[in-house]
Amino acid sequence: MKKFSILGLALAATVCAQETVFLGTLTSQAAVGLPNTHHNKGDFLLGQTIFDGTIKSYLDEAMVYVNGQIVHDALGSQSTNGSSAFVADDGTYALKLREAYIDWKGEMLALRVGRQVVSWGKADDIQITDVLNPRDETNVVAADYNESKLGVDAVRLSLLTDKTQVDAYWIPFFTPSILPLAKGNPLHSHVFPEEVDEIGIHYPEKYDDFDLPEKRLSKSELALRASAYTSVADLSLYGFYGWDDLPIIRYNPDIAFDDGEDMPATSYSIDVTGEYKRMYMIGADAAIPAGDFVFRLEGAYFPKRHFQTDVNSQLFKYSKDSRPASKKKHQLLGLAGLDWTPSGGWTITAQYVADGVIDYDSDLDRNEFQHQATLSIEKSILNETLTIMASGALDLWDFSSASELELDYKLTDAITLSLIGDLYLEGPDGKEGLYGEYRDFSSVTFKGKMSF
Repeated sequence: MKKFSILGLALAATVCAQETVFLGTLTSQAAVGLPNTHHNKGDFLLGQTIFDGTIKSYLDEAMVYVNGQIVHDALGSQSTNGSSAFVADDGTYALKLREAYIDWKGEMLALRVGRQVVSWGKADDIQITDVLNPRDETNVVAADYNESKLGVDAVRLSLLTDKTQVDAYWIPFFTPSILPLAKGNPLHSHVFPEEVDEIGIHYPEKYDDFDLPEKRLSKSELALRASAYTSVADLSLYGFYGWDDLPIIRYNPDIAFDDGEDMPATSYSIDVTGEYKRMYMIGADAAIPAGDFVFRLEGAYFPKRHFQTDVNSQLFKYSKDSRPASKKKHQLLGLAGLDWTPSGGWTITAQYVADGVIDYDSDLDRNEFQHQATLSIEKSILNETLTIMASGALDLWDFSSASELELDYKLTDAITLSLIGDLYLEGPDGKEGLYGEYRDFSSVTFKGKMSF
């Protein structure tokens, strides 16, 4: 009902508006697994038709903005997180409300109320301080970082001057990231396997199966950003107190006996549950222009963040009465990046990212320290009708890698045809690292998009 109320207000504002603008896109895309995949060779990994519509209505200093999508998914891979989409039971259709807010701007104050998407930080397609919005985690094929963001219901109050801006956020309702719960999703069996070592697993099948934060004032999220824009650099400071968007997974052994616990077990299975944990973050970033170059720096500190313990530790290492699904550890994240825009229409971006856990325990489901380097190159040719984009990421610990090559051709000003290739490789000696676990999702994607 909340979504329909927001849409009703948007339609009412449109009727009274001084100016109304409608924008839309229609996108159709299909992806097929490459020969190097183990289980998905020749299988369709993506098959979607998406109508995306945006309404902007202006009235004096105010604006109403609404963006939503209608999705048809041939694979039935659409999942819901309970608040961002209406999804058919078989996962083939979805109605999504990404943003819907009222925006007002005065001389020194601005107010935005409603569902909104926020971008924090200077990183390119990597999350450092950008923790305000959850993400759609149901697809890794031809995925776009910014398009995967989900809106959050928030109130943003901003203080504006010529050189500074301070934004304060109140987020009353928690919105989790979307997980691949739909059985038709190719990622489903990757995240929720049916069995491990021939032991059956009972995993969550819908959003309500997770232990979610209560809808109470004390469970709200708060955030603050302060930015300064000078001739030397753009600087920002961030603070966040809220919830981790991904759940901590708990593995509970379920052992059945015929005549009591002194008899041999007759069945053994694993029940999987998930719960969301509070987290804090303080961070900062800077962008420093120098001719054709822009140097980017970004860092974040997460005090006592909950980190997942691995499944074997939960099942076999700990005692029956003490099976922690997570442990609190301090985390530091840092990024150094460079953007170069030489003449000739080239754009080159390079980044180094480091991620470390302080006071590390070996039973955590991640490495103590992991780092990676990314590189992306973009060039437009043929009178800017053809754009070539190549990007890659190298895990510098286990040397797994991810790479993508995209060709975009403008058939007309409104129609763009794209060919996208994604390749995931393990490191030496079969080490999965950050990207090797996605090897089965190496694919080629065919995409057509019309804008109007």
